[in-house]
Amino acid sequence: MTRASRGQLAALLLTLLGSARAADDTAAIIASVIESGTHPYLAASAFADRQADVLDVYNATAVRPLWVRDDKPTPQAEAAIAVLSDAGTRGLVAADYDSARLRDDAARLGGHTTPEDVGRFDTALTIAVMRYASDAYHGRNPPAHAADASEEDPKPLDLPTFVTDLARSDDPSAQLASLDPPGPTFARLRAALAEMRDLAARTDLPDLPDDLPTLHAGDRHPAVVALRRRLTAFGDLTVRTSGRAEAVYDRDVVAAVKRFQAQHGRTADGTLGKVTLGDLRVPPGARAQQIVLAMERLRWSRPDVTGRSVVVNIPEFGLRAFDGVDATPKVSMKVVVGSAAHQTETPIVHGHMRWVVFRPYWDVPPSIAEKEILPKAAHDPDYLDHEHLEFHHGRIRQRPGPDNALGLLKFIFPNPFGVYLHDTPKKTFFVRSRRDLSHGCMRVADATALAEFVLGWDRDAIVQAMTAGPDNHRVDLREPVPVFVLYDTVAVEDGRVLFFDDIYEYDAALAHALDKRYTGGVRRW
Repeated sequence: MTRASRGQLAALLLTLLGSARAADDTAAIIASVIESGTHPYLAASAFADRQADVLDVYNATAVRPLWVRDDKPTPQAEAAIAVLSDAGTRGLVAADYDSARLRDDAARLGGHTTPEDVGRFDTALTIAVMRYASDAYHGRNPPAHAADASEEDPKPLDLPTFVTDLARSDDPSAQLASLDPPGPTFARLRAALAEMRDLAARTDLPDLPDDLPTLHAGDRHPAVVALRRRLTAFGDLTVRTSGRAEAVYDRDVVAAVKRFQAQHGRTADGTLGKVTLGDLRVPPGARAQQIVLAMERLRWSRPDVTGRSVVVNIPEFGLRAFDGVDATPKVSMKVVVGSAAHQTETPIVHGHMRWVVFRPYWDVPPSIAEKEILPKAAHDPDYLDHEHLEFHHGRIRQRPGPDNALGLLKFIFPNPFGVYLHDTPKKTFFVRSRRDLSHGCMRVADATALAEFVLGWDRDAIVQAMTAGPDNHRVDLREPVPVFVLYDTVAVEDGRVLFFDDIYEYDAALAHALDKRYTGGVRRW
């Protein structure tokens, strides 16, 4: 808090205290709680970060309770507490908002109620609702880096106004639900979280041995019995076919494994190898954690995009292009992203695509020139010519053409990291299921289709410009297209939830950061 805001807060507190003394004992309790900046029974008692907001709320009410009438909790209070108690279904933690204590205190009001009971309950619920609203709207651990903030983000949430309106609302539950990220994705993640938690609670879900040999169609193994039961629980094998020839890895099981592999970003070949076995053995509770983290990240970026947009999901190695609010992508393709092994990760970044370049030069970054190109040129005098490389103003660049590392098209969305989307001559990389192979920029599998989407040209014109047009030809887009480069190990496609590997270990870091918020560091996924 700045020195000026501290002075303003002090002045408002004096005004509030004066009003409280002129009113009644309940007002005095409310004023004293706000003045102290701590609440006597909230688990996280200090609320200095919300003190000014709480003060604004009670200044507007002349230090009267928001949530209590005739010594009883209002219907709005009851509804708000119910939502706080249900926070876990939205990927939040009910204990963070003291829902159990508030529920108990609400039940005790109306008997031998004292001004202290009313004042403390009222301020506790106000603080808890503010904490919930902030977490539900912005996320519990939003990134601080400017590059992680979307230019499409909506206006900040006015907490005092929101809480005051909520306390008078005809439908508090709907008003609190409006804090959820818009669109169908969050709702589907919420349903998937409930499904995974139900699976995690089951005691009849069989495990699979970690030394299970690779299984192909027609193979027989005792563990196939457990495999069938596990695939049935996951919804990949129907009950009707789950018990056929139980120990045989038959066509029904092969088809179910293919569905499971596709859901987990693997090559859907139906063979049960080490990678697929590892995916099958992941506990449902761990998948629930992935979903919670995806819900958290969805809160960080709440874009209100009404036109076209391009979304890249790094762990999925996928790109989707959307037109308006339609949830069905107009374009979908594989991408190659930055390498985890070489620590050249693609950054999480938002920007606007403003132009494309046909038949581009590749201006080789100095780090790549120093580590990769110059050592090769030192051993092979013909290396530069063979790779169509040349010196230009003291730097190395690659001449345009089909062998250029950027292919025949690059898509520019200015950003602090200097990354962009581009074509590639190495199409075989897209056959791999794991595709973190680049220096940070994103290679797209179908540059022509992406150019059609962002430029609005027909395909023949784009192919002509790529193959026979002028070199390094820049074409500005008629309107900038928002680009969102995200990191989600869970995605929703055609209503189905997909899971991917945490290739950069960002999920692990986020889970650790959220753990620290919980009482005693206990994880509650």
